[in-house]
Amino acid sequence: MSNAVEQSRAVTLSGEEMFRLRMEGQCQQIMRYRLQVLRESGRLLSSDEAAVEWIERFAASYGDNPFPA
Repeated sequence: MSNAVEQSRAVTLSGEEMFRLRMEGQCQQIMRYRLQVLRESGRLLSSDEAAVEWIERFAASYGDNPFPA
């Protein structure tokens, strides 16, 4: 597939789709964070606890475009 076709697909994503992708990306980061905390400190966080900690620590730096081309 050519680069022009790939770029045109990216342009056709709606704001709602971009928001959904961003939220999915953050959920994946939270799952990784939960496993990292378990490995590094032995703390077993619930999904909700991991989400709260990740949001407090990293959400502000997640960036406006977590999916750069």
